[in-house]
Amino acid sequence: MSDHADSPAAPPSPGWSRRFPRDERIFLWLIALSVVAMTSFTIAWVAGFGNQNAPDNTFRTTPEEFRAQVGAFTAKYLGDDGKVHVPPGTDAYLMALRYGFSPNLVLKAGHSYQLLVSSIDVLHGFSIVGGHQNLNIEIVPEHVFRVTLKPEDPGTYLIIFNEFCGLRHHEMRGQIIVER
Repeated sequence: MSDHADSPAAPPSPGWSRRFPRDERIFLWLIALSVVAMTSFTIAWVAGFGNQNAPDNTFRTTPEEFRAQVGAFTAKYLGDDGKVHVPPGTDAYLMALRYGFSPNLVLKAGHSYQLLVSSIDVLHGFSIVGGHQNLNIEIVPEHVFRVTLKPEDPGTYLIIFNEFCGLRHHEMRGQIIVER
């Protein structure tokens, strides 16, 4: 004699298929509406309101060519303080190499610059922190990345090299000085 409750065709135990109480239904609707609202906000922000500052364009080069361009740029705008003072509206060059970058740039606040960045040796990560900037790119050898940089506030903008490039990677430091 078998117990009917143990049979595979037995109905579910009481309460298994109950309706959600009203407060649980309200909670689930609030979660669903929150997800829809956050998703919509994110799409709108990325599509039209966010300043993502992705590279405008890239082009190929050789390390030797880029080093020569950076050298000519540095010689043209080098100040007595050993830093390169870039006039507004001028393309600014930055060369990443183990374990730093060259040259040290000085920019004017409130002006747009086209920043041309390349690596002459290995892959480097490159982020600018400060002044409401959102700039984060991977710098690949033999490619020049052109990004728009418009520092609004004077100060020191840190350059973070966020891609491991060798044993002394932790020594990589950089900054861009922004003056009035």
